[in-house]
Amino acid sequence: MRVSSNQFQKVAIDSMLDQQAKLSKVQEQVATGKKITKPSEDPVAAAKIVKLQDILKTVDQFQSNINSARSKLTLEESALADTVSIYHRIRELTIQANNASQTNETRGFIAEEMQQLLEELVALANATDSSGEFLFAGNKGKFKPFAKNATGGYDYHGDDGRRQIQIGPGRQISINDSGSDVFREIRDGNGKFAVLESSRNRGTGVVDPGAVTGNYDMGTFAIIFDRKQSIDPNEPVTYAVVDDKGKEILPAGQLYNDGNAIEFAGIHTFIKGEPEPGDYFVVRPSFHQDIFKTIHDFSKDLKIGRGTEADIAALNNHANRILVSMDTALGSVLETRANVGARLNALESQENINESVKVEVRKILSDVEDLDYAKAVSELNLKLTGLQASQKAFTRVQDISLFDFI
Repeated sequence: MRVSSNQFQKVAIDSMLDQQAKLSKVQEQVATGKKITKPSEDPVAAAKIVKLQDILKTVDQFQSNINSARSKLTLEESALADTVSIYHRIRELTIQANNASQTNETRGFIAEEMQQLLEELVALANATDSSGEFLFAGNKGKFKPFAKNATGGYDYHGDDGRRQIQIGPGRQISINDSGSDVFREIRDGNGKFAVLESSRNRGTGVVDPGAVTGNYDMGTFAIIFDRKQSIDPNEPVTYAVVDDKGKEILPAGQLYNDGNAIEFAGIHTFIKGEPEPGDYFVVRPSFHQDIFKTIHDFSKDLKIGRGTEADIAALNNHANRILVSMDTALGSVLETRANVGARLNALESQENINESVKVEVRKILSDVEDLDYAKAVSELNLKLTGLQASQKAFTRVQDISLFDFI
């Protein structure tokens, strides 16, 4: 077989280029720290790497969502904590205003402070997060939830929904609570029924908010004090209880004693003071009333001048109802706050789970794509030696010509 000088050199050059290509590949692996620098080198491993990287990106998004949710819930928890403080202060002021030592002037001062607290409470209900979304607007985060209306009350422009965010595979969590749940769904009275005095009462009877002791059927009743039929000042005061259809539940002639229990239809209450014949108290089922109106109405009532014992009794009755309503509102906020705390704990738990997943995925990914440096460096030296040998061999034979042997 005849080999020309040109062919001989071409074979030598091709050999060196092949050695350089192999060396270049190992060098790139060492530089990047990756086994696979192109998908064509190992399509199966490359597909697995893409899948694992997608998992990591998804988990990173979950972690980002958790941070966002934590920020929103922390702001809500802070707003609820401030709300609790305001409720406690309003309760203190209510007890203070209900004290017999207060005058019309001092009750007016209490009303002013209560009005300021109401404005603070509305501001908290309209609080926003770092992105400008309202915390208590439900799903309508861009709408200011509470706005004052012409009657002095507050209209709600949010909805009853909760915004959800994905924090893990198949797991979502609420990142807010609706203003309706927190501030509006407050049942008046004791939560089952409310006892209200007649605006025409002339006596000093003050009724207890009462409690359910039996099978209260959500009916409406009236405790009516009998009119005296004589002028005998020692004639005992009696009462009757009728339902909203006029049917007697307790017949007329029930002897009234200051502070003694009055029980009927699963209802327990009592009245202190001296009701006048003709005075009456209505027992009706509780209904929802927003806390803003509750506070507004009482602060307004405190500004009314009280000149008679009957006027003071009316204020005492209103104060008793407010105290029970504030306790109900406080319980509602504390329940919501506890729920927010539980969600914050859930975020922390899921965050730890996500981190564990990331560690495992990165371990698998490392096994698939990360380079074994010790092996790679050894191979690099081997390829370099091969290239050097090829280059030296070419140097020695490149000047040889067949003419030298003619």
